[in-house]
Amino acid sequence: MNNFRYRMAQFFAGRTGVDSLGRFITFLSLIFMILTMITHSNIVYLIAVACLAYSIWRMFSKNYQKRYSENQWFLTKTAKIRYKFNPRDIRNKIERAKYNASQRKMYAIFKCPNCKQKLRAPRGRGKIQVTCSKCRTQFIKKV
Repeated sequence: MNNFRYRMAQFFAGRTGVDSLGRFITFLSLIFMILTMITHSNIVYLIAVACLAYSIWRMFSKNYQKRYSENQWFLTKTAKIRYKFNPRDIRNKIERAKYNASQRKMYAIFKCPNCKQKLRAPRGRGKIQVTCSKCRTQFIKKV
């Protein structure tokens, strides 16, 4: 058993392994495989196999500089898309929506007519005079 591990460690030494571009191509291959099951198209199947083969070839490649530059190019081209679909950002948006929903139960939330700053006031107070904290505009609001 130890001999097998040693040989595998020797085989993978100096190889590039999995990076973001490799994961993306593997995921793309999976999508094409699912499309193959739906459409029964040989062309889609060949594209899926080609993507998977390219991904495996990239993982086993020893040309580290070339694979690194390819991955960096991929990361720069997809930076804006990856930023929009960041799981932490999505989780923060969900938490912010929950917080806003809980705030709307106790507070009336509205915008200043002058600078559009979001303001809040406790519900059930009737008509009150509100002073905007940003532009100091005073206006009457029913809450």
